Amino acid sequence: MKYLILLLFIVSASLFSQEGEIVYGINLNLTIEKINERVKKSKRKLNQEVITTLKKMVLNSREIEGVLLFSNMISNYDINESVKNEGVKGVSFIKNDAGGNNFYHTSLLLQKNKQENCEILEACYVVENEKPIWELTQETKYIGGYLCYKAIQSNSKNKIKKPIAWYTNEIPLGYGPAEFYGLPGLILELEKSTITFKAKKIVFNSKNKIKIRELKGKEVTKKEFKSLLIKAFPDFYNYKK
Repeated sequence: MKYLILLLFIVSASLFSQEGEIVYGINLNLTIEKINERVKKSKRKLNQEVITTLKKMVLNSREIEGVLLFSNMISNYDINESVKNEGVKGVSFIKNDAGGNNFYHTSLLLQKNKQENCEILEACYVVENEKPIWELTQETKYIGGYLCYKAIQSNSKNKIKKPIAWYTNEIPLGYGPAEFYGLPGLILELEKSTITFKAKKIVFNSKNKIKIRELKGKEVTKKEFKSLLIKAFPDFYNYKK
């Protein structure tokens, strides 16, 4: 029993001290073929202007990158600085769905994920995200040489498609891009209804020291943050109604 406890301590200490960087390539799921297919299957007439805009967005889209840094059971995630101010429609759409100007902080010890936004309003605000609940499956595939298992986020509010994660037990660190985390291993691929994150670079314990920063700003609930947005942009929210 003492040997088992010692082994668990060594494994835990090893995981706790693990640090590294994951670079995700992020691409649009939508294609011209998929748009045409949906138009054919639709039982109601779709606005031609909307269809044309979607096709232009697909043609103008390109891969962007999201970077996850982790150390001592804590991670930061945000998208590559080079695309944060890019205004091309296809790129902007991917950027916004991949995290936009939010900066994410995940604690595996506390099992909490929070995001910081200093761009939308005139001050910085920090909002805690709901913890993902995962339905684990035995479906597998290989990504970059790693055996990955499929998991579905069962508590997602997305009515079109629930997020699907592919994680590997070979890297037993429950990190993932943006607000996604909490699986038995690292998320190497994450499929949302509109975009897909796929790990393209994994670096462990590099010579460059990983620096994890804490979030800055006033902590508010999601409901409070939405109220602030409605107050700041009433025309936009009235239009959505």
